This record gives sequence, structure tokens and C-alpha cells, in this order.
Amino acid sequence: MTKAFIIIAIVFILIIGGMVTLLKTANKYKFPDTYDKSKTGFDDEEDD
Repeated sequence: MTKAFIIIAIVFILIIGGMVTLLKTANKYKFPDTYDKSKTGFDDEEDD
């Protein structure tokens, strides 16, 4: 039973650590405010 708790704790630490590193790198490579967001292809509304 304690092995399961240790494994779950390690998995949570890895997931949280990965999220923190993703957020740090995402902030580093963020688009400038003047960038034209219509060219990125990530539009919220779909044109059919």
C-alpha cells in the first residue's frame, strides 16, 4: 500500500514539474502584443 502512495506522489510531482516548465517556456516564447494573431491559424470560430 505504501508503494502505491509513493508511486502516486512521484507521478504527481512529475506532472506538476512538467506543467511548471511548460509555463516557463511558454512565457519565454510568447507572441508580442503587436503580432497579428489572425495569421497563426488558431481561430476560435470555424468557418464552414
